[in-house]
Parts: sequence; C-alpha cells; structure tokens
Amino acid sequence: MQKNLSLIWLFVLCTQLMYAQTPEKKNKRGGYWTLRVAGGYAWPGMQNSEGIMGPKIDPFSPEKDGLLPMANISDTLPLYEPVRGSYGNGMNFTLGVGYMINPYIGFEMGVSVLKSKTFSCSQTRGLTQKISDGPPPQYWSLGYYFMQAEISTNALGVSLMPSIIIQGAKPGWKVYPYGRLGISMPIFGALEHKVSIDADTSWLGVTYQEPYYLGKRTNVTLKTEGTVSLGVNGALGVAYRPLPYIMITAEVNGQYLVTRAKSAKVTQWDTDGNDRIADRGVYRSEFNFVDKLDGSSNNADYNPNYDKNKPKDDLRPTGPFSNLGFNIGISVLLSKETLKKEEKKKE
Repeated sequence: MQKNLSLIWLFVLCTQLMYAQTPEKKNKRGGYWTLRVAGGYAWPGMQNSEGIMGPKIDPFSPEKDGLLPMANISDTLPLYEPVRGSYGNGMNFTLGVGYMINPYIGFEMGVSVLKSKTFSCSQTRGLTQKISDGPPPQYWSLGYYFMQAEISTNALGVSLMPSIIIQGAKPGWKVYPYGRLGISMPIFGALEHKVSIDADTSWLGVTYQEPYYLGKRTNVTLKTEGTVSLGVNGALGVAYRPLPYIMITAEVNGQYLVTRAKSAKVTQWDTDGNDRIADRGVYRSEFNFVDKLDGSSNNADYNPNYDKNKPKDDLRPTGPFSNLGFNIGISVLLSKETLKKEEKKKE
C-alpha cells in the first residue's frame, strides 16, 4: 500500500512539473533554467572548538601509529595546547544547475569544491632509546635530548549539494531576496598531513631501524580518505538582475558537516633523502578505519595474531567541515521567453 501511494505521489509530482513547463503556462509560472558560478570564503563559524586530527608522535610508544588530535606539545615547559578549527575554513567554489518552477520556488544541483586553510603545530619531544622488545617494547628517556617535529594538515574536497531555492521575486523586480536549503554529500576528497622531524641522534648510536629517529631530517606525508558522510547547508542572499538573462548574487551561507575517515596511507617517509617506507612495512604504512576493535581486528593491541603484511585496523576518526561564510556569484537564466525577447531586441 505504501509503495502504491509513493508511486501516486511521484506521478502527481511529475505531472505538476510537466504542467509547469507547458507553453500555455510559462508566462504565468515563469519556469526557467539557471546556470550558477560562485566563489567565496568561509570561517569555522560555531564549530571553532572542534579538534583537528594529525599523525601521532609519541617517543614512549613509537611502535603505535595512528591519528590523534593535533596539539602544540613541549616536554621542556611542559605544554599541551590543542589545535582547533574546521576544515571548512577556506576558499570554496560552486557550479550549480537549477530549474525555477515559478518565480518563487526552484531546485538546484550544485557541485562545490573546497580548499581548506592549513593547520599546523609544533612538538618538542624528549628522545628515548629502546631498552627491550617487549611486548610491549620499553623506551628509556635520554634526559635533556629532544627532537623537534613540525606537523601541518589541510583538506581538498568535492561535494554534491542538492538544494531547494525560495526567492521573493515579484514580476518586474530587479533586486530581491532569496534563500537556499540543501544537503552536503562529499563525493571526493582527502586530508593531507605533513610531518618534518629534526633530531641529530647519530652520536647516540640510534639507527634508521628506529621508528622516528631515522637521521638528522625525516619527512613524512600521510593522506587520509573519507567515506560516506552527510551534512546540511543553507544560505540567505540578495539577487540583482541587470538583464533578464543575468543574475548577480551575494549571500551569507553556512554548513554543518562532519566527515568520517575510510583509510589512510603513508606516501612518503624519507630520511636524509632516502626512502624508508619499505622498512616500515604495510602494517605501519597503511590504515583501515573501523567503528570497533576486537580480537578479530588486525591490531596488535587487540589481536596477538595480527598480520604485519596487511593494513592496520584502527578506530575511525572524524573531520569537522562546518563553516560560516559568504559567496559572490553570477547566474545565467535560460528560457525560451528570454531568448525570444533578446532576438526581438536584436531585430
């Protein structure tokens, strides 16, 4: 019964859309297509308290890799200062195709590209030396000897944004308000984390086999990909139509979106210019994120029979993409009536 009712409602909706586009009704209903290009900048908005994730660096458990909240850390002060913000903070560009059923209500399918700002932190950590293999391995502090790590991260993402548009455009008005409410659906994107570590440990007898102290300079790149996530977005703005087929818009917009990580992979691990990824192996270079860990997970903390030749299973981290910003855009309005009017003007 519910299926039949759904089909009936779908038929009614299609009929109404077809009716809206019939030649007899166009003048009254004002149906037309829109092609919109917009760009702007956004800030974290009310989500500025969210933590940003970054690669784990801990000299007392260097054999355990993963992502942790980024923080400025100093073992000499001491200091622990979390890095907060949102990957939604940055430049964004949108291309949208829509259809206005009448002068007041319409729909749009937008594709949005986001390039976030870069977040960074510094960590001064005490050097350690392995004194036993364990499990778990034991590390001994080397006292007043330290290493310096610089960590940075940013995001690049592409999202589909289907929206409903409501505008107060009475016939003849050139300036009018509008609003948009839609869904944010990320379809592509990744976080890129970069780490550089400086520590001259050659005189301490520490060799490249150690996880972090691989030489005077170690450069690491870690890329994290996301899985299915959903959010909401909206905008309030003012439109100006200098010509019947051109519309210029200025809007304030916002988004609530938290993405979920799918996997991560170390794509660079260089020591003094030498590639050391192979020395780490698959388990310490690739990560598969899951919602729970148990005895069947490929994780040494939960499964003593874990496989070093497979990616490590780890708890799924999230990334904040909520923001509040502004956009400036220009739209081309396409309809047979508009084109006919322009043809008449040229004649």
